[in-house]
Amino acid sequence: MLSRLSEALRATSLRSRLTIWNTAVVLLMTAATLLAVRFAAKAVLYADTDAELRAAAREVALAIRDLDETAVVAEMRRKAESHEDRGWFVHLLTEDGGSVWTSDHCPGAVASFPPSKLDLEENTVQIGQYRYLRLRIPRAGLPAYHVRLGTYTTGLDESLSGLLRMLVIIGGGLSLLTPLVASWLAMRATRPVADILRTAERLKPTRLGDRLPVRGTRDELDRLSQTINGLLDSVATHVERHEQFVADAAHELRGPLAALQSSLEVAVSRGDVAPERQEALTDILEAARYLSKVTHDLLLLAETDAEGSAVMLESQDITAIAGQSVGMFAGAAEDKGVSLTLLAGKSVMALGRADDLRRVASNLLDNAIRFTPAGGLVEMRVTEAPVTGDAVLAVTDTGVGIASGDLARIFDRFYKADHARSHVGTARSGGLGLAICKSIIESCGGTIAMTSRVAEGTTVTVRLPSPRGRADSPSSTQPPQPAAEAGVRPAQPTGSGAADLSIPGKS
Repeated sequence: MLSRLSEALRATSLRSRLTIWNTAVVLLMTAATLLAVRFAAKAVLYADTDAELRAAAREVALAIRDLDETAVVAEMRRKAESHEDRGWFVHLLTEDGGSVWTSDHCPGAVASFPPSKLDLEENTVQIGQYRYLRLRIPRAGLPAYHVRLGTYTTGLDESLSGLLRMLVIIGGGLSLLTPLVASWLAMRATRPVADILRTAERLKPTRLGDRLPVRGTRDELDRLSQTINGLLDSVATHVERHEQFVADAAHELRGPLAALQSSLEVAVSRGDVAPERQEALTDILEAARYLSKVTHDLLLLAETDAEGSAVMLESQDITAIAGQSVGMFAGAAEDKGVSLTLLAGKSVMALGRADDLRRVASNLLDNAIRFTPAGGLVEMRVTEAPVTGDAVLAVTDTGVGIASGDLARIFDRFYKADHARSHVGTARSGGLGLAICKSIIESCGGTIAMTSRVAEGTTVTVRLPSPRGRADSPSSTQPPQPAAEAGVRPAQPTGSGAADLSIPGKS
């Protein structure tokens, strides 16, 4: 049972655990306080009663010390009548414990109770609901007396019960307030942790300037934030040096590679070269073109990472950008025998940079066409998320697909899923296209994801944030219409200057 409770507590949040523990501690302390107050009040009430009985007994002792038995009884009767309204009772005994006289209100349980510890001058005894003080009264030259002076404790118990009921009501009210106060205290205590978590969740390699908040209280949380911030400073410095090195290396390689490619193109174009040398020069030229593409992609990736979120984002028409990209790749798809279609309805707006978003759309279409065999289908769809209004751009193909084990690393730089996919097309890929797309999309505050099945196809979904304050266009709200195999004409945005997104068809 305890292990289950412990596991349940570990599964809850820190705020919930603090609330539960604070509530439990306060409730236990409240219960302990109620018990302590109850016993303390009882001790005080009984101590006051004993003091009153002792004072009255000593008064009786002074009154009867030198009287004979008849006068003693008379004096005792007078004392008993004077304290009758207080509920007191009196019992006079001889030195050996024999009963001499009892008052009218003396209970039988007390009168018949044999005295004990007669050698002591006084003794306090509790019998059921009765409490009395026995006092020995020595007399000069005469036998000593013992007097029992007592009272009912039912009044004391009722007072204690009333006090306890009042304390229970107060404790119940505190018990109801305790979870609320504990939750508020837990919220105050964990608020700095929540701030740290929110900032930590936003940390990305593309946002190396973000740091955890430091409140200036110099407590453990501030020390934790400062320690992590120091680590982030070191990581940012390392990443910046690495990116600068890649950019510098790519920049230095671009010039010689361009010169080498030009020289090779001239050499290949000459007609006086032997066939075996012509084939070798063609292979070298292809390798030079591949290295030039990799160098270009490295520079582009370094530039995107360096810009991050510092570049101003503007509202872009994703539908128009998608139409332009599909039109640009229509010829390549036709040459390969792949059906390229665009599904788009009204104009969908998103935050970004036009050139970068066109580059993303082009890279996705290039990958889809390159890895889709003849007779396959590549489809680009533009929609708007129903709740957030974000722009959703999806590219689906019926190509070779990607194994599930490779999807987790598909956006890594220079990563290629497998040899079969890497060699579907004749052109070599540098392995940076998807990494560039991911860097661009994240710099715009969006997300990119991929799902795929081997031999069935792949879908890449890009989600971009909607610009704030954008008024929804009153253009046609009809659902996306599938294009003919030859191409597509999406719905035209309303307003002047709308782009013509028609795509040339295949004859």
